[in-house]
Amino acid sequence: MHLLSPSPLIDLSYRPDLHILVMRWLGTADETEIKRIYRAVEAANEQQCRFWLIDARRRASFNPEITTWLFEKFVPAMAAQLGGPLYFSYLVGPTHLAGAQEFLQGHFLPGGPERPYRLHYAGEEREATDWLLQAREAVSVDGR
Repeated sequence: MHLLSPSPLIDLSYRPDLHILVMRWLGTADETEIKRIYRAVEAANEQQCRFWLIDARRRASFNPEITTWLFEKFVPAMAAQLGGPLYFSYLVGPTHLAGAQEFLQGHFLPGGPERPYRLHYAGEEREATDWLLQAREAVSVDGR
């Protein structure tokens, strides 16, 4: 089900069969626009979905400032609102993956039990989707 996109830079949809929110970046944006888009996606998330597939293959590069804002400000507030951690499976290209992994190793844990998020990176959509489905299944079993 397509959702009203808050920007021509993303395609936003919800997969009710999988309970996954899909956000596909269609181009690059500056820091201000990226923050605006994430806030608009939060408002559009009427299904209260905590499982997001983010296709970032068309984004030009990894941005440490945005990543810091996303995981230190945006995600903790949204996780508190939704009552549990958010699960992000990023579909990325090899260059973006290398930068993201390097930054995360120096600044973030991949998502320990105390973190308001769990992260996964994939080069193929099937792998990204499978990780989210496994995470959703684990949540339904143990309640987190």
